[in-house]
Amino acid sequence: MKPESFSNGTPTLDPVKFFGGHTHSTGVLESRSGKPSERITTQTAGVYANGILSMEQDLHSENSKPTHRNFKLTIIDAHHVDATGSDVEGTAHGELYGNYFTWSFRLKVADKGLVKHVNMTQCMYLMPDGKTLIIWSIIRKLGIVVTEITEQFHKDD
Repeated sequence: MKPESFSNGTPTLDPVKFFGGHTHSTGVLESRSGKPSERITTQTAGVYANGILSMEQDLHSENSKPTHRNFKLTIIDAHHVDATGSDVEGTAHGELYGNYFTWSFRLKVADKGLVKHVNMTQCMYLMPDGKTLIIWSIIRKLGIVVTEITEQFHKDD
């Protein structure tokens, strides 16, 4: 489906409103065969100033050391968002319509031989309560799906 298909989706997802303040998530990574391989959790704090949402995130996974990441989101217009991040190569460009947000970008990975980057696509859906965001991520290496991640983010009050 095209992002525009979600134009009438409610409630409307506002990344600044949702990720400003504190959020937390739980999720699961699935191997290429669809087998759950690892559970993850995050704690994220976002601050909006001077047109930029700055986010700091701590990621914990069962099979790796905790990781700290940061992101800077800029709302370009009603339907476009750009972002940079500590593990994003270049700039991520996203589309935002109704309760849906999607983007694709190159994700830096730890030094594991020749592959230094993977391609990630994320689809985000704001649930009717306005405080829950489901994120489905697909990670591809050399064009092949190697991991899918399903995460549920909650807006802390």
